[in-house]
Amino acid sequence: KSKASGFCYVADCVLAILLLKKDRIVDAEAGPRKARVMYLDLDLHFSDGVSQAFYSPGGASNEPQVLTLSIHHTSLGFFPVSQLSSLSDCSHHSFDPFTLSLPLARGASDATFARIWESVESVKNAFRPDYVVVQCGVDGLAGDPYAVWNWSLGSSEGSLSWCLSKILHIWQCKTLLVGGGGYNHPNAARAWTHLTSLALRKPLPMTADIPDHPAFPLYAPSFTLDVPPGHSQDLNTDAYLSEVETRFAEIADIICRVLGNDEVVSCRSELNA
Repeated sequence: KSKASGFCYVADCVLAILLLKKDRIVDAEAGPRKARVMYLDLDLHFSDGVSQAFYSPGGASNEPQVLTLSIHHTSLGFFPVSQLSSLSDCSHHSFDPFTLSLPLARGASDATFARIWESVESVKNAFRPDYVVVQCGVDGLAGDPYAVWNWSLGSSEGSLSWCLSKILHIWQCKTLLVGGGGYNHPNAARAWTHLTSLALRKPLPMTADIPDHPAFPLYAPSFTLDVPPGHSQDLNTDAYLSEVETRFAEIADIICRVLGNDEVVSCRSELNA
């Protein structure tokens, strides 16, 4: 909290969440209550600053308003090094059900994201956010200089476009999209252009031509909007992804219980729908 880290010299995500959580929600059944904000980080790097800002060791918060979930890569020496970046474990003494981490190994693909997305939505359904803040880092897309994941922009199941379409058009939450990492500049421009079109409900097709401008040659060889998937080996094994599913099902149940007994029945019915 006392210094900048990486390229994040202003904690814009934290400031946005602090503002949104001030809102008061009129619940038809329970009456007025404080707003709940879910932060979902899709950047290749762990959301250390945001996660630490709202982390409560042992899940001590009596009225949780903020849930953070970071989907990222982590390995020895990979920035940032944090005790919170490993796969969330509800049996650990420092576990906080509202500060969650879902690391993915090298080669994470559209199929990997499609597999974990049910776990992401189980947490969302349990927490029932009024607002969702999505950090749209695109350094996990294929072609980025980090060369870690195989993730594509395109419209296939599990792609970045597919995930954001789910959030924007199915989750039915007020949503704030913010930028993040992305070091292949043409691909970052492609991605954020497409995500903006999704937010406006005027989606641009992946085959859309890049308009002529001074940086046009950088968009070779396709000169279209799409960022196709990579082809390196996906090291996210079936056993690991099954462990993710098991742990996040347990976490979703814990969130339901923390939010109050009156919500547990309906919460479980949503998770099993």
